[in-house]
Amino acid sequence: MKWINFLIGQNIPYYIYKLHKEDTIIVNYYVSQINKIILIIDGSIYCVKVFPNKELLPIALLKKNNLFRIEQSKTKQQFYYQLKALKKTYIITFNLNDIYKKTSNSFLIDILYSYDDTLKQYEIMNEIMSQKYIKNRIFQIILLLCLQFGKVNQNKIYLTFKISYRELAILSGTNKTTVSRILKKMNRDKLIEYYKKNKIYICNIFKITLKNY
Repeated sequence: MKWINFLIGQNIPYYIYKLHKEDTIIVNYYVSQINKIILIIDGSIYCVKVFPNKELLPIALLKKNNLFRIEQSKTKQQFYYQLKALKKTYIITFNLNDIYKKTSNSFLIDILYSYDDTLKQYEIMNEIMSQKYIKNRIFQIILLLCLQFGKVNQNKIYLTFKISYRELAILSGTNKTTVSRILKKMNRDKLIEYYKKNKIYICNIFKITLKNY
């Protein structure tokens, strides 16, 4: 609520949006005319870069208090960004220029902290995508999701929302067939459990080892 309270107190225009699972925001910097911030106040969004040949490059998995900045590009880019909700998500948008005019040091510090945490999410995704083996990417994506959004029950960690093969494929830079094959093998080896209702459990957080798949 600190974001909303500040914006109200400083009389800065803002908008709050509710995104349902798989709702998508398209960001094209070339047509953007404003210095806008999209900030997650609850939920989760994954960001991918989309190229003209429809290739998707996972960029980041964003959570509460992470942000995405929209600013105008001076040159036409050959790609655009998709921001897609993994579950019910609330975002707040406002113009960063309005913040600069108010010159509130405390709020700018909060923005900088959010930038710093967002950059860490970019670095984490970059590290995952640098993995040579797809099985490592998929498992690390699942582990990241469970650590950020999961709940612990005894030795198990389970994801609190549904996630499809397609979403896991996009996040790991592969396809649904590969995701299905690897998850079935991990399921047989009791590394994770993936149910028909698209729920995921990490079976024993203390015995995580990746075998050959």
